[in-house]
Amino acid sequence: MKTIIPVLTVLAALIAFGFIATQFTGGPPWVKATPAEFALIPAGEFTMGDALDGDENAPLHKVTVSAFFMQKTDVTKAQWDEVWIWAYAHGYHDLPAGFAKVADHPVWGVSWYGAVKWCNAKSEKEGLVPCYYTDDAHTNVYRKGSADLTNAMVKWDATGYRLPTETEWEKAARGGLAGKRFPSSDTISHSEANFENSGSFDYGTGTIGYHPTYAVGQKPYTSPVGSFAANGFGLYDMTGNLWQWCWDQHYFAFPDESSPDPHGVLFGWGERVIRGGAWHNSACFCGVAYRNGCSPLGRGYQPAVRIVRSAG
Repeated sequence: MKTIIPVLTVLAALIAFGFIATQFTGGPPWVKATPAEFALIPAGEFTMGDALDGDENAPLHKVTVSAFFMQKTDVTKAQWDEVWIWAYAHGYHDLPAGFAKVADHPVWGVSWYGAVKWCNAKSEKEGLVPCYYTDDAHTNVYRKGSADLTNAMVKWDATGYRLPTETEWEKAARGGLAGKRFPSSDTISHSEANFENSGSFDYGTGTIGYHPTYAVGQKPYTSPVGSFAANGFGLYDMTGNLWQWCWDQHYFAFPDESSPDPHGVLFGWGERVIRGGAWHNSACFCGVAYRNGCSPLGRGYQPAVRIVRSAG
């Protein structure tokens, strides 16, 4: 009986620890605490793709993704500037300044290369391990130039920040729902997102034209981050406002994603995936499964930046 009591005491302590850890992380004790301004996207399988709207969407297929954290909003100009100022004093001499209407709107005019380098700068500024390197051994942090990084040059389990893969992006955008065209339903209106309702699609409902609240002043007609209701994972503006950069290269033939945590197939220089649609796009471009691409040097689509971190 004397040997049983200590065992029971240890078990009780472990149960209590698990309960306490769950309160702080929102999940099991082996998941890191969710950083401020981020949401936990849980691990698991989901159905990626769409059978609704044509060739630009991937065919339906099951994908397994590990847990990760995603920032609840696009990176704002204020957030970009804070890192940009630090970066120029620490070796990031060609990081773009970016543009925005005002400080709480998403930053734009940032190339894919610039977005990746900014992720590294933010990581280093906060004392975290950067994700992007110019060598497979992960010894040379990517801080300058237009390097066509490969999957092997990414330290995927680093503590720092990175762009989402397009698989991660789509899982996050769906907010836990399956088979829907948009984050909350099969239709979209100006009460849910900042987009141009062309009236050409029956799933774009309500007022016609640009968003009546934000189509003022000079273009781009962006809206402040978090202007609309969050999806099921607590993420804002996953459709409309501005396109969002992803890690993967863009191909019309969808890459094989039969393995967990796919990072896309890379063939040297090429367009990078952008997702989510923008203020000047009609409803068909704003679906959670719609795939588009932009030159990594390009700024013509005004892509925004949405960052993630490993939760493992």
